[in-house]
Amino acid sequence: MPRPLLLALFAPLLLVPIPHDAGAHENLNSGDESVGSYEVQVATDPEIPPAGQPFRLDFRVLNHQSASNILNSLDTRASEVSHFRMGARLYYNDQLVGVIPVQDHAGGEWSTTYTFGESGNHIMYVDLYDAGPGGGPATFDFNISVLSVFGPAFVYVISAGSIACFVLLGWIAVSRKMRDRSQPRT
Repeated sequence: MPRPLLLALFAPLLLVPIPHDAGAHENLNSGDESVGSYEVQVATDPEIPPAGQPFRLDFRVLNHQSASNILNSLDTRASEVSHFRMGARLYYNDQLVGVIPVQDHAGGEWSTTYTFGESGNHIMYVDLYDAGPGGGPATFDFNISVLSVFGPAFVYVISAGSIACFVLLGWIAVSRKMRDRSQPRT
């Protein structure tokens, strides 16, 4: 089978969204930032939350200085803090729209439920207390994209259109090959 035909048949598989759980290293609304030896990881579930609907906001705090050597620092379970104190401020168009109050948390992970009122890009400032210089707070900033209620539908419509295009191009290529083979050569 010729390479262009194989590419046309298998390229649509690359466009199909693969469902997965939210984690700290997903594609869109997750990220991590380091200040000093501390790293804060944030993820949302669903990956792009819709406006006006509750979603899960996951936090994870690591202290890479607590790892005994470079190999242990690669194993994030060895780097998780045993407890932390954190709060967050959420902004939309440079206006404060929400606050997650400062709380103490046991372990290195914590989740909460939150609801954004508007679609668009929100900025979240996470304050990790007792982690900054002199024992003060260290601030980490994250962007969180929020879609309108109909936002995910457009992603699937565009994906379906792309897949249909590749299927049509594949069908045209296969039918031409079949026609060329069935015609007698002179």
